[in-house]
Amino acid sequence: GEGIAQDTTRRGPEATSRIAMSLPKLEFAKTGRSTCRECGEGIAQGVMRVGIEAFVAGRVCDCWSHVKCSLGAMFLERCTAARGKCKATDEPFKKGDVRLAVCSKAHKAYYSMAGMGDAVRPIVEASEGEYTASDITGFLALSKEERAAVCAAVDVKATASAKKRSRRGSDVTIAEVTVAAVKDEKKDAADTPASANRRSGRRSSAVSAPPAPATPAEDEEGEEAGDSDGLTDFERQREEIIARNKARMAALNIGTLASEVATASAKPANGPSQRGIGSKRKKEPKEDAGPPRRSLRGQKIAPDATLAGGVDYERRDGTVILANGMYSGSGTRSDSPPPPSRPTGDVKLNSVNGEESADEAFISFLRDTLSGVTAASSDFGDGVTIKHDRGPFTSAKSLVGAKIKLTDEAVAKVVPRGVTHLDLAPYDPDGPLVAAAGDKDGNVGLWRVDYEAPGGADDEGDGSDDGVLFYKPHGSYICHLKWGRGGLAGRLLTCAYDGAVRTLDAEKGVFTELFVSEDEDEFSACDVTADGRTIHLSDNVGNYHVVDARSGKLTSPAVQLHEKKINTVHLEPGAERAVATSCGDQTVCVWDVRKCGKGAKPLSRLQHSKSCQAAYFAPNGSGELLTTCYDDLIRVWRPKSGADAGSVNDDPKSCLKIKHNNQTGRWVLPFRAVWTPAGDGVVIGSMRREIEVFESSSGKLAGKYSDAERMTAIASRYAVHPSKDIIAAGTASGRLHIYRK
Repeated sequence: GEGIAQDTTRRGPEATSRIAMSLPKLEFAKTGRSTCRECGEGIAQGVMRVGIEAFVAGRVCDCWSHVKCSLGAMFLERCTAARGKCKATDEPFKKGDVRLAVCSKAHKAYYSMAGMGDAVRPIVEASEGEYTASDITGFLALSKEERAAVCAAVDVKATASAKKRSRRGSDVTIAEVTVAAVKDEKKDAADTPASANRRSGRRSSAVSAPPAPATPAEDEEGEEAGDSDGLTDFERQREEIIARNKARMAALNIGTLASEVATASAKPANGPSQRGIGSKRKKEPKEDAGPPRRSLRGQKIAPDATLAGGVDYERRDGTVILANGMYSGSGTRSDSPPPPSRPTGDVKLNSVNGEESADEAFISFLRDTLSGVTAASSDFGDGVTIKHDRGPFTSAKSLVGAKIKLTDEAVAKVVPRGVTHLDLAPYDPDGPLVAAAGDKDGNVGLWRVDYEAPGGADDEGDGSDDGVLFYKPHGSYICHLKWGRGGLAGRLLTCAYDGAVRTLDAEKGVFTELFVSEDEDEFSACDVTADGRTIHLSDNVGNYHVVDARSGKLTSPAVQLHEKKINTVHLEPGAERAVATSCGDQTVCVWDVRKCGKGAKPLSRLQHSKSCQAAYFAPNGSGELLTTCYDDLIRVWRPKSGADAGSVNDDPKSCLKIKHNNQTGRWVLPFRAVWTPAGDGVVIGSMRREIEVFESSSGKLAGKYSDAERMTAIASRYAVHPSKDIIAAGTASGRLHIYRK
């Protein structure tokens, strides 16, 4: 309005731009990713939306709403104190002034009588007559004069700029409308008494009413003057040139040729893949939050005398045991114990995201795929030795030469939370590829990578999400996930912080419980012998446990090997007489499995300068040990010559050091470098969203793989297929990325 024009004339072009930036934005949605802050529904591409600037999560951003939702959330009120300024005019509010609030959920922008016209009028116009000033909340509470002023400021007027917007049919912001209004009214504003006050250095604080609508006589004069279409001579000339160019392009058939070229070179849309779990999900209605919680004192209720004794101790799941023996948690108290925080006994293969038909089809697929190795595992009885695998293993050289890459079909969300461990079924090189992943909440996802729904991509198939089903066999963080060998061949071994070890048995269709801690131990790492008979476990306080997988009992009492959490446990391939543990106490230790009793001393103690996240023996039996540390180094330790089997040269100068940025921060799981199956290379992620392969002999970078459009997050967990040139990488979003030919 005139108030803005006057203030802008005094402040100059910079003030005009700043005031324009503080007005709401009105535009057509460029994509379909935004969500209305009022109703919570998505805003489709091309739909008109309203945005206001707000400070959210430590930054200034635009909060978007539907036009109708934005108008429905607006309200008029009187200032209860002389605080704040109008976002449009920058004039301070006085006590008792009428102001209008444009809302986006909890964020509000206030406008005075002089500024609300430029802020709200385009939004009312975009409602196409469904809303007027009288529909704004609080309108009826104003006086007759104030209501008239609000109507004059907010209701739509057929201005020339409005005609031009409708003719162009393009996106327009309220900021552009305001600047145009300032330019159109600058000449008239210069002759007003308020402008004279500005020239004399006095600031006018009076609220200026918007200009009155043009009379029919004035409209007729404008049409006679040749301004009936609202365009200048320059704009008319521009429209003629555009029309002439369009006719020329149509004659040359350029539009059809351009569409053919765009189709041939079409690239995948930016953003993470929508394949996998949740790809067909429907938004559920929001549940009623219920009444607000209030303390007993706030409700004027006497305290409960039974709680006077306080809390005895707190359980791992957050519930507490009171001194009087009652259980308390989630605001309730009862005499009966709370439900267990983890599944008990065997867990059936009933997926969380799939239908019953999908579960049956997946179990049948696993039986057919793993039946051969599962049957062979029964031959591993007492006295039977392990025959080590033979054949060509995947090497760093073959990975680099294969030129592996990502495709749209090779990316899927497999688990709801961040991937903590993953593995590829290594049994049949020519058979179907099956990927497994565990996450932070105890979910285990299985993905048939090459799955195709029968009948085409639009068919629902077996009820799974693009061949992905996930289960809930554990109650907390998955600390180990590996396809078994030997006596556990054909089974998926999982372990979690909930103190349970399970195997996926496709023949029975269940997650079988192998071992569960009776002392509420939180297992942090796990490994199993090649014959599948013995499980080696560690917990968050540095204890080491050995379990007989056949009986489900400890073979000996737990022994404390470290004073802090043990991050990884790994048995030396082959004789399996040594085990390596990495710990947060800045050490990696190698122990003799036969002498891991009370008072055990390590064969080798490898000192690091910061916390160690992983330590793995080379799979080729060379005795080399790969460690990953927060000091931005990957180390390859060589075996100690002439010493006991499994001993590692603990001289820091003797190891190979590879510089690598391991500072993943708070929200990304720490990197854990892994060996290539041939033992000649090291695979690790990168803070640049890449997968890097290093030569273990020289430390040189052999190759790196990335796809900014398909892998949009940092991968911190990896698995390499034993016999095929395939790398699987997991991210904090729960997605797996399969790099292959």
